[in-house]
Amino acid sequence: MVEVDGRRYRLDPRRTTVDDTNVISHAHTDHIPRSFKTLDVTCSEITRDFASERCRKDLRAIKDDHVELVDAGHIPGSTMCRISGSRRVVYTGDFCVRSKTHTDGAKPLSCEVLVMEATYGKPRYRFPDHSEVVSAMKDWVSEVLHSGSSAILLSYPLGKSQELASIFREFPIFFHPAIASYNRILRTHGFDIPSEPFEDIKGGSPIVYVSSGLGKDSSRVQTMRKRGAKTAAFSGWAVDGMFGGRSSYVDRAFPLSDHCGYDELLWFVKRCAPEVVYTVHGFAREFAGSIRSELGIDARPLIANQRMIDQF
Repeated sequence: MVEVDGRRYRLDPRRTTVDDTNVISHAHTDHIPRSFKTLDVTCSEITRDFASERCRKDLRAIKDDHVELVDAGHIPGSTMCRISGSRRVVYTGDFCVRSKTHTDGAKPLSCEVLVMEATYGKPRYRFPDHSEVVSAMKDWVSEVLHSGSSAILLSYPLGKSQELASIFREFPIFFHPAIASYNRILRTHGFDIPSEPFEDIKGGSPIVYVSSGLGKDSSRVQTMRKRGAKTAAFSGWAVDGMFGGRSSYVDRAFPLSDHCGYDELLWFVKRCAPEVVYTVHGFAREFAGSIRSELGIDARPLIANQRMIDQF
């Protein structure tokens, strides 16, 4: 939470409150409220629809005259916010400065205070050119299909899966029903992406299947693999091979990320030119040190259970 000129702003709060402005940056589950005292939230229309679907609540997207929402480039509908007053505070949420197949990259916002994510805030996380990654992905999928096998693309249901839908729209592509429903929501907002749900197709031509590969769908994925399907996963952690338990059944991993790499994070801070930076998530402590040493800007990691950015 931040306070500007006596007004309080809850940024990706765990619960909404009636007397404060409740800002939701995007609809990933770790950024949307778990409980609600009010259904009025400040967010994009796309985020409102996604969050309503995930929370099973009829959220209302309202405007706040002091809050400017700007594309964050993370997933469709994701926004950064700039709070204006005697000081300007920018909160990035999760963000990405690279333009991707279905989203434009985030642009720096001038401010005095910057609150930003640092998921990949170590120097080893520098991502290759996006177009080169996409080209390699298409080559791999084409080779798998040409060999007579299906390709299973393992990804987050919201965000990465929609990027894959855009990238592979010219292929015979099908989706887990939950992912298909998110794609249909995007279609109502003008996104031209496929949304055909997967049916248990036995035999026939090879297909591309997009799934998280987790939960109840893991048995389907394993059955398809026994029939010869190949699997690929997509994450920035592919830079150093960090895929956790999933790695045991991943045939190929691609460093496709919807976050900034280390060099992009530094570039963003420099262009925002804040007086102070507060880092959250990921390598928050390490990246705050990099900001101080590389840019000479005051930077501090937000500590666990901290509720307001001025608690130092």
